Amino acid sequence: MAGQPQPGQAAVGKGNERTPLLRHTNTPQADATAKTERDDVADVTGNENLGQIDNETKSVRLRRLISLVASIFLMIVYVVVVLFNKVLARGREPPNMDTSICTTPTCIHAASEILYNLSPDYKNIDPCTQFDTLVCDGFKARHDIPEDRSSYSTASIMSENGRTTLRHILESPYPGDSKHSSFSPMNLQRLAASTDEENFLVMQESYNTCIDEATLKAIGVNPLTELIGTVAQSFPVGNETYDTEELLQPEDYANLSDTILLLQQLGVTSFESLYTGADDKNPDVVIIQAMPAGYNLPSPEYYGDDDTVKQYQAMLEQLFSSLLPTAAARKYATKLAQSVVELEKKIAALTPSPEDRQDVTKYYNIVEVAEVGKIGPALGLDKVVKGLAPADHTPDTMLLAFPEFLGNVSQIVSKSPKSTIQAFLIWNLIVSYSSYVEATEVEPLNRFNNILSGRDPETKSERWKTCLNYVDGTLGWMLSRFYIEAAFSEAAKKYGDQIILDIKQQFTTKLGDLDWMDDSVKKLASNKVYNIDQKIGYPTQSPNILNPDALRDYYKGLAITDSFFNNSLSSSKFSSNQTWSALGKPVDRGEWGMQADIVNAYYNPAGNEIVFPAGIMQFPVFSVDLPGYVSYGAFASVAGHELSHAFDNSGRHYDENGNYTDWWTNHTVEEFDKRANCFVDQYNNFTIEGNNGKPLHVNGRLTLGENIADAGGVSAAFAAWKKRQVASSDQSLPGLDHFTHEQLFFVFYANWWCGKTRKEQAINYIYTDPHSPAFARILGTTANSRAFRESFNCPVKEPTCELW
Repeated sequence: MAGQPQPGQAAVGKGNERTPLLRHTNTPQADATAKTERDDVADVTGNENLGQIDNETKSVRLRRLISLVASIFLMIVYVVVVLFNKVLARGREPPNMDTSICTTPTCIHAASEILYNLSPDYKNIDPCTQFDTLVCDGFKARHDIPEDRSSYSTASIMSENGRTTLRHILESPYPGDSKHSSFSPMNLQRLAASTDEENFLVMQESYNTCIDEATLKAIGVNPLTELIGTVAQSFPVGNETYDTEELLQPEDYANLSDTILLLQQLGVTSFESLYTGADDKNPDVVIIQAMPAGYNLPSPEYYGDDDTVKQYQAMLEQLFSSLLPTAAARKYATKLAQSVVELEKKIAALTPSPEDRQDVTKYYNIVEVAEVGKIGPALGLDKVVKGLAPADHTPDTMLLAFPEFLGNVSQIVSKSPKSTIQAFLIWNLIVSYSSYVEATEVEPLNRFNNILSGRDPETKSERWKTCLNYVDGTLGWMLSRFYIEAAFSEAAKKYGDQIILDIKQQFTTKLGDLDWMDDSVKKLASNKVYNIDQKIGYPTQSPNILNPDALRDYYKGLAITDSFFNNSLSSSKFSSNQTWSALGKPVDRGEWGMQADIVNAYYNPAGNEIVFPAGIMQFPVFSVDLPGYVSYGAFASVAGHELSHAFDNSGRHYDENGNYTDWWTNHTVEEFDKRANCFVDQYNNFTIEGNNGKPLHVNGRLTLGENIADAGGVSAAFAAWKKRQVASSDQSLPGLDHFTHEQLFFVFYANWWCGKTRKEQAINYIYTDPHSPAFARILGTTANSRAFRESFNCPVKEPTCELW
């Protein structure tokens, strides 16, 4: 990408001529012509008389003298100008700034990426008000969103690079000759190497069963229809019921409960999302948790859009007319599609807002399992969770978020036709398993999803991408083992640890300087920072992916055969069993929630841990071979972001051990809320274009935690980098001398957020995503950064909103 011309700069001058990228190294045509002309003159003057020659000689000598004097004068002027510019440059540079230029291939690559991403007019754009335009307009001009994606960004490119690496791994022989790291195949003991190769072949077989499209098309939709038949048998509906619309009866509740259990064992959610996890108030204990579910459009708002609902219902009708289990059911496909949409619309209207669903003070509600059955008798979730629990464990209590939701949904279900409930359950199964078959019967769903995300209806990803995602979701830790062997290093892990330790130190310092936080809270907050567990690169427990035997044992019980659909079914059951077998055991703090190849990071409040997979520790946001302002501006800001989550509007409720408890004083809470509301108001003012052409506002309350974390992350990262500069200054990058190193810190931060999003997907994000749009993350964060305003000499140095 670095070698590609920017749009609008590829051709300049007259007509269709192109400006050469480099000057020619051979003799220019103009010089050759000049030499020939001089030779011709010499030949002519050979016939002139001596008097004429003498006069011409004097004239030539005079012209040469004048030329010499002029040349000396111009050289003196040039030297003075150069020296003057150097003096000015020193004046602009911060003290102790290393002015040497890094010319390694990595530095040249990083500089070229930034130069391509910058606006062509970046020198004339006001960074104080249009920093997103300055940093990202070049990116937008030279990148189109791929047909099979709804957005494209710096992170997308990093992910694509990682996926290419993974594809090469899966489509190549076992890398038995690799020996560049301590865990490379050549450096493993013989028995371990044998197990390592066996793991690789299992992983490769899983990929190959998926990639064989010809076989999958020949099999068609049959595996899915067989599974649909199993669900229909579990919750049977007589043929006459479709016509009479017989309502669900109390005697049907047991069958419904059994079918919800069956779907959960297959990894399919229906009316409530059921799973296990750490108890927020006792984070060493695993408990059952239930959150509202029951609708399949992206958010409740979509059910208020008539066009979307019309398309959704038409798609369901097409699916039902070919996939429902009996001819009688298929005959009523239109009526069933309509009734399922109406059921989902009612459930969506009851669903708590997304900001409430992520607020522990609102969702944390512990109840007796037996009580759950009384709250929602039609669904019988008490029997479901007991059926999911291990045979040697009887759950007594569980976390039931928003119990009124369960009660209301139970009432709606009890007044719904049996045929509607059956169709709804089958529909949820189709949503989960349609991607595992290649058949025309499921194409209406694919087309609808494409339209909903702003893609062409007929868009289809390349098969290898689909299969790569499948393997990552099925045997992800095996794949991660070979990814880090190919794309990560001990030096990178060490550098990542250093950066995060620097962030911790700076955050602790900032906490101590706060004038609004009470001293007693500061002490506890500092302890919390100290206790944060930082996980870098890849897990060495649960499983230890460097240990082939541990990987084999981790996936024991997962059968991989030559049937892609059966492998998918086996994987879903295996994952469900893993989830529910954790009941009755202490929380496994060695587990990770992301594979090593993922370009992302997270903070887990109950575990008080921050996790950074190797996938995000890659060029251009992280490199041991680049000046510090690159990795600190991009990766360290991400690290600071995740650490800041420990003290955002959600994370602040958890103490140093991950317990949900009130450990802040009332005064500190009041002062925090006052400052947090500033972020809410600030981000509420950012807008995108809505479906009707009117502005659609960012939800400042939904995005509050992420916006606070962005501000805190950049602040801590900048301070950490500046402290590192005292001991070791950074080199400059070629071609970026317009910026100081401080300014480049923020350029690399903003470059991480450069991207494009289709309108339909952007609207989806406004309703569902706790992250603000990328442009708002740049503009909002820089407006809230004192260091940014000072670095770019902005007129107003005070941040708009500030916590840390």
